Amino acid sequence: MTKPIDRIMVPLDYSEPAFHAAWIALAIARSMRASLTLFHIHLQEKATRETVVIEYKKLSALTDESYPSLLEDVVVDPSVDSLKARAFSEVEFETASHSLSNEICDYAKDHEIGLIVIGAKIHSALHDLLLGNLTAKVVDKAPCPVTVVH
Repeated sequence: MTKPIDRIMVPLDYSEPAFHAAWIALAIARSMRASLTLFHIHLQEKATRETVVIEYKKLSALTDESYPSLLEDVVVDPSVDSLKARAFSEVEFETASHSLSNEICDYAKDHEIGLIVIGAKIHSALHDLLLGNLTAKVVDKAPCPVTVVH
């Protein structure tokens, strides 16, 4: 028998597919009564992993109108104080590697994530050959089921 999915993670970046995946993840988390982890890595001179965990009780109280501003806060202009003021159970900023797929999969394994919901971007074959495809790498390495949204 498989373990019920009680933790869902959605990796975020500035892309439309990622925001669409976040909306799908919200719906899945609400229907499964699961917590939702918003996961973002800032790739500047020092990579920083940012995670915001929203437990189901807070998630069920979150309105559809407030969700877009939360996603923007996490990705565009995060502030620990503003996110903690919303009383989420966990807000963390940690040093990360520049390997996004490894960071996503390692976090999922370490935090017993039951489902990853990830947005897929369409790239050229040359782009995939040179840089790889993050979504494909996550699907290949993930320690749990992955739902791909595009």
